[in-house]
Amino acid sequence: MIRNAKRLAPRDGAKWREYRRRIIENLRREDALQRLDDGMSNGIDRLLVLEGRTSAGCLAVCEEAVIWIEGKRNDWLDYSTRWDVTRDQLARNTEAAWLYANQLGKDFCLIVCHEHPLKHHEELLITGYRDGTWAGGWPHLTSSERQLLGSRIGTVTWAAMAEEWPPLATAMP
Repeated sequence: MIRNAKRLAPRDGAKWREYRRRIIENLRREDALQRLDDGMSNGIDRLLVLEGRTSAGCLAVCEEAVIWIEGKRNDWLDYSTRWDVTRDQLARNTEAAWLYANQLGKDFCLIVCHEHPLKHHEELLITGYRDGTWAGGWPHLTSSERQLLGSRIGTVTWAAMAEEWPPLATAMP
């Protein structure tokens, strides 16, 4: 996000001046980029941090893979982050799963597990990332990296899981 700062647009347009001051005009920006390129994230100006930590609904670390499960029971995938209208929850968490799995030397996937039919924007995001027609959430990745991440997104309903694993159905309220 720091490297692509001029391409990003805050969800609230009134925050553009703050964003420009915090990121684009920040005198420590180049130093932060160099530290990140060197593999160090400590000591970076806190103003340059646009995304905090993220977490999975469930994270399964297996012998050969990391499975990041994004549970959507009574909510939906967020369509944007605070500091970029095209950086959505699906892109952010798929990238997080990929980076985490790479640290462990494992393969990865992200599964959206939903109770209700997917919302229109969720279908568009998933399809767009899978077939490579949408790259808004990953402007900093190469086309081959975007293709890899898009190919690792799956969906399943809670009902389908319960059908395959009957004891799960009785545990659900």
